[in-house]
Amino acid sequence: MPETTRAAVRALLAAMPLLAAAGEPAASDEAAPPPDLAVGEAREQPLANLTLLNFFSAGWAEPWAHRHRYTPDMALLRVTTNFMERELRFDYVATNVAENGKVNNTQMGDALIAYGLDRRLMVEVIANYQWNVAPNGSTTNGGAGAFYGRLQLVDTPGQSYAFQMKLVPQNKGLGQTQTTLGYVLTGWQDVHEIVPALGRCGLYYSFEYDNLQGLAKAGTTRNSIGYDVSLAETWTPQDTPVLGNFTTFVEFYATTPLDGTVHGKTSFWVTPAIRFWFLPQNSFTFGVDLEVSHYPTSPEVYRLNYIYNF
Repeated sequence: MPETTRAAVRALLAAMPLLAAAGEPAASDEAAPPPDLAVGEAREQPLANLTLLNFFSAGWAEPWAHRHRYTPDMALLRVTTNFMERELRFDYVATNVAENGKVNNTQMGDALIAYGLDRRLMVEVIANYQWNVAPNGSTTNGGAGAFYGRLQLVDTPGQSYAFQMKLVPQNKGLGQTQTTLGYVLTGWQDVHEIVPALGRCGLYYSFEYDNLQGLAKAGTTRNSIGYDVSLAETWTPQDTPVLGNFTTFVEFYATTPLDGTVHGKTSFWVTPAIRFWFLPQNSFTFGVDLEVSHYPTSPEVYRLNYIYNF
């Protein structure tokens, strides 16, 4: 090979790395935002999926983390929350009572702290106080509490499932004599994954079994089931001033006693509601339960809560 040819080949080989580098973006170039990230949502390192297949090997003792998604998964009003929370929450509930000669309306306030210990386990403690107002204006009141434990079964970008257990001691100030043991299976599905045209839409559902222990009058219900299906649509980005992640949702909730004098009589409620973040980590939720049963016992229930996430 002539010397001039060899020199040309060597020059071409030396120039190839420079040509390749010229086709790559500069290190300072900002990557395009992921297509599934809503405007204003914070970027974060992806979390490993938790499933039933890795239930015993993943999530335990891992640092607590809340997965941020294009479609938010959030606590609503009646459906049981399906993820590990770290929050302070204050609720006020006012109930109009029908067909009851002893109680005209009730008002209840409660405060809770929920703390995710890791990605699989959460504990929660609640304190509450309730006032029962009789038709003549007199009141009966009393305080109590509750203890909850929640296990994360599934946590993936598009789904979340959890199992919850609760212990609710009787409120002796109101004359209650039974302690409630409850077990709940709850879940969430990102509807946007299935029907993108629906936007940031989430489907929530839960199924609960309650067992009441303790002395009670003959015919008192001791076992009951409750079920909830909720649909939520988020309209604004998370960083919108005052109305961050503004969400409208509707919950369909029902309970059925399994024994006692009213066994098999199912009661239904529809709850239209809104939730929004007025400051980062601070949100309000407001909704109204409307009983649609044939013989309603609590025609309207007004719910308001404040949540601080930490």
